[in-house]
Amino acid sequence: MTTVSRRTFLRTHAALATGLSVSAALPATSWASSATPSSGSSSGSSSGSVTRPLAASRADEWTRLFDRRSGWIGADGIYSVPLDGRDGLGSATPGSRTAFIFSDTRIGTVDPGDLTYRQTGFVNNSAALLVGARPDPRRTTFVTGETGAFGNGFWMNDGIAIDGTLYATGFAPDANWNADRVDLIAVPLKDGVPDYTAVRRTQDVGLLVRDSTYIVMFGVGITPGADGYVYVYGYRNTLTDGHKDLVAARVPREQFADIAAWRFWSGTAWSPDITVSVRDAAVLHPDVSTELSVTPIPTGRYAGKYLLVYLRNVMSTALEYAVGTSPIGPFSPGMRFYNCPEPYVYASQTEGATYCYNAKAHPSLSEDGRLLISYNVNRVGADPLTTEIYRPRFVWLDLHRPADEPAAACASTDVAVVRDWTAGPGDHLVLELGGLRTISGYRVKHAGYEGSPAPSAWNTRDFTIEAAQRAAGPWQAVDVVNGNIENLTDRRFERPVVARHLRLTVHRPTQSDDTTARVLEFAALADARSDVPDLARYRPVVADAANSTAHHVTDPSEDVWENASGHATTWLSVDLGADRTVGRYVVEHAGVPDLNTRDFLLQSSDNDKQWTTRDTVTGNTSATTERTVTPFTARYVRLVVTRPVAESVAEKTTRVRSLNIYPA
Repeated sequence: MTTVSRRTFLRTHAALATGLSVSAALPATSWASSATPSSGSSSGSSSGSVTRPLAASRADEWTRLFDRRSGWIGADGIYSVPLDGRDGLGSATPGSRTAFIFSDTRIGTVDPGDLTYRQTGFVNNSAALLVGARPDPRRTTFVTGETGAFGNGFWMNDGIAIDGTLYATGFAPDANWNADRVDLIAVPLKDGVPDYTAVRRTQDVGLLVRDSTYIVMFGVGITPGADGYVYVYGYRNTLTDGHKDLVAARVPREQFADIAAWRFWSGTAWSPDITVSVRDAAVLHPDVSTELSVTPIPTGRYAGKYLLVYLRNVMSTALEYAVGTSPIGPFSPGMRFYNCPEPYVYASQTEGATYCYNAKAHPSLSEDGRLLISYNVNRVGADPLTTEIYRPRFVWLDLHRPADEPAAACASTDVAVVRDWTAGPGDHLVLELGGLRTISGYRVKHAGYEGSPAPSAWNTRDFTIEAAQRAAGPWQAVDVVNGNIENLTDRRFERPVVARHLRLTVHRPTQSDDTTARVLEFAALADARSDVPDLARYRPVVADAANSTAHHVTDPSEDVWENASGHATTWLSVDLGADRTVGRYVVEHAGVPDLNTRDFLLQSSDNDKQWTTRDTVTGNTSATTERTVTPFTARYVRLVVTRPVAESVAEKTTRVRSLNIYPA
């Protein structure tokens, strides 16, 4: 088989075929949601409504566990199974054993400098064993085998340990990449550890429905219930557009391996007939991913409830949760709590083809008061170039604290700028501001910002920003950044500082063992209070074609974005980071009369999927277009070009220098 993940293609090709875009976003939470939790939850208001999701942050310590240099070097589909059967929140102990289950897996060696890899093997599934409750590589072993840990030719779903056996389901695809059958896999536990030499597989056990409209498959999430049942979740896949909806089954724990004992939710009752899962009434929640989780929550804002965790619309940047009153709901509308940064961070490495998918929780490995959540990162249509792309990422969800409201966009001016700096760890880069200035923040463009050969590996990992009024000091630390992976750091201080010097000190220069610091730009920023803020400035951009220069339209110091895709219609979209009310926009074109964009639309979206046209321009010849629109509120704004140049120009290339979005 090809080394491109067939499983990934199966789970995403329907969305791509219908023109669904892969959105990009920085890791800021979207707080202005209309979702509300189920009645009885506490949000700090008498009505119980929630306008902000729970706070989320990167769990870098878990992400690093799967950032490896040899042997197992990347996979998708990560599930965690506590082998002692205790799956409560934070139930793992220093002596606990946890099995990780993966699907398509790369085996090889990795260059520690630029993280490119030499692949020596590729199997459809693999496994790992962690001893303890913390992400310790010294206590983690990986199992690949010549044909995978569980056998070749199929991909894995969730698992559960019952009475000395690890059970899981796996599915095999047909010629059209859709699930053809579901198998039950049983792995005996020998001294509490899975014996992968003794895997038993029962084929085609009847956990799949296929008709001309839907495919329903069970096994993508498993939750042990307090009532003695095991709840097993599946998705109903609409074949026309790849839309996935949540459905459920349950089985007495001691009868898990007896498929005849399984019952399927019809919307009103538990039925032995699996085909009831096709009904609209059986759907528990829409727009889910093909792997997910439902977790009982004993503490925090949603104590006594169940959190459904998934990634919206199969592949996007939106990690969401919904709150249920039972393992089968009813569930609240989804709330976005985290935006995957990787499509933006690695845009230049993959020409905009990086995407995220399959978010789920890992309750036993969680901690008191916060839930551990993973998601996968991959590339559309080709092999990843480095191991930064094809491995899981982890996030902490704080069960007690709501996310902070994002600050309004802040217009700023560059007070001082240094470009193209290379140094070693511990070296300083100092900006001389020409006198005492009130500084509101700073900007750092890291190595990946303009698409260097190894952008992700060379982005500055750990650094400190300090301010001083005299060159000799004393120096005051005004910001500390650890674990950065982004191409751009654009931050505002909690309080402005008065200084003449701003200093950048690099502590960990790269994402690897490379000790060379590479900074494309370091700038001190001051508020431009007389200016109306540009809501799009430095926000991530995605285009419909090669995307390595799409960020130019929101970066005033960069050059023109060119799209020579040859399509009749081209577009680029900007993620504003949160819901913003827009009243005006400005487009700067090529600056040459015949090359200035002729016909275009401005559109908006709440979910980066359904778009509403807000303005239409035809017959433009000006170098700059400034338009006032009826105010609207949205998170995403898209420029759609329907006629890029004058009819006399043979080459139909779109050229846009900038897109500025302003509040009403």
